[in-house]
Amino acid sequence: MPRHYGPGHFTEDPYSQVVSPHGIPVDDLVAVLQKEIRRSHVDNAVLAAYEMFTTSADVAQHLWRRLRVIAVEDVGLGLPLGPVLIDVLHRNFNAIPGGDWMMACHAVRLLASAPKDRTSSEHADWVVAKVSLGEALVEVPDYAHCVHTRAGQELGRGLMQWWDNGAQVRDELPSADHRYREELIEIHRHDEAENGDRASSVPLGKRHRGFRPRLRCRRRSCPLIGIMSALAGSRMYVIKT
Repeated sequence: MPRHYGPGHFTEDPYSQVVSPHGIPVDDLVAVLQKEIRRSHVDNAVLAAYEMFTTSADVAQHLWRRLRVIAVEDVGLGLPLGPVLIDVLHRNFNAIPGGDWMMACHAVRLLASAPKDRTSSEHADWVVAKVSLGEALVEVPDYAHCVHTRAGQELGRGLMQWWDNGAQVRDELPSADHRYREELIEIHRHDEAENGDRASSVPLGKRHRGFRPRLRCRRRSCPLIGIMSALAGSRMYVIKT
């Protein structure tokens, strides 16, 4: 009986049937690339990447697909912006006809030299396994039932309850400036004191018709017409000066 987890049979991987100019199967090159990056063996990782780069344009793009995975699976929180950097380097690689090898080399060196953290990969695989076994399932705590949900509204929870409960954060930035929050809370407190905490059935975009810029169409080619048309209820306006 085949195992339930892990990769499929090698025949499902088309790169197991492709070899590099030096006769190395591409699936072996992928394995070398990833294991050497995990072990911070920069030189052999770069050589594996170059062998993939010189095999074909398709294999060169497969190299980048693996680097994207490695940036999350093996480097992870060791370099949180790694996925962004790999994406930028990939774009720069593609900007040169045939690909800019230096960009790929730099990407491999970046990942191989970075601190490693595989916990995102381990966490992702753990969740899949535990849920499929029926041993884990998301909990819906009471504090999730707030003004943004049907259950919360049916419990009569409004914005003030949300500020007191649902908006709580942990590990907040020590320098967070809450001057805007305090003013918002007072606005919402006044609104609920006057109007109650029931949600309005009127669509959000139609609740404040009193606030609309006074506009008059004079120049139909004005680039603001399209924007203001969308913002002001699909009617044509131009700013009156």
